Amino acid sequence: MNSTLKLIETNGQYLIDSRDVAEYIDKRHDHLLRDIKKYIDVISTNPNLGALDFFVPSTYQDNKGQVRPHYLLTKKGCEMVANKMTGEKGVLFTAEYVTRFNEMDHHLQTDYSQLSPQLQHMIRLEQKQNEQDKRLGKLEDNLSIDSFQQNVIQKQIKKRVYEIRDRYDDSPEGTRRLFSSIYRNFRDAFAVPSYRDLRKLDFEDAKAWIKTWRPLI
Repeated sequence: MNSTLKLIETNGQYLIDSRDVAEYIDKRHDHLLRDIKKYIDVISTNPNLGALDFFVPSTYQDNKGQVRPHYLLTKKGCEMVANKMTGEKGVLFTAEYVTRFNEMDHHLQTDYSQLSPQLQHMIRLEQKQNEQDKRLGKLEDNLSIDSFQQNVIQKQIKKRVYEIRDRYDDSPEGTRRLFSSIYRNFRDAFAVPSYRDLRKLDFEDAKAWIKTWRPLI
């Protein structure tokens, strides 16, 4: 078990990598991803809840250069994982992530009491504007890709399948299986029901993923 968890800043939000969580709680990362996907499926059934408030899908490159999926957990996401754990591991994980987030909250708090009222007011206005900018940026990043980007994804998927089909099965049926496999793997990798639902934020990662995709055999 790791001694500490590290926070990652993304778009003004502090998150914890699912790989670090898995290592900390001595759990296989693929098993943690499987659990998180189940949590997301349940959360998505409630229109008043947003899965991104708990788990932010992302990707990384492994030691072989392969693009792999992972999640970035918010404090709420950590709470959900911790609530499913029992015994000493659950207690230690809860204590650790709460400590990390509380330390960051304390670090971000600044004492402006010694400043003039005018400066305090200006700082509050600046903070408010920054928060609005962050919310707008986050909203834009989480919008689905547009029709042009959808077309790019389609073309790159088609190109990738035709690049590698000779190594597997270049028959019409084999080609159909490759297309079915890459679209299925794409949905799993980016946690979307369709490539059309890919977030703009993940567009470049998706193109990189497609270029290195290979079917699991």
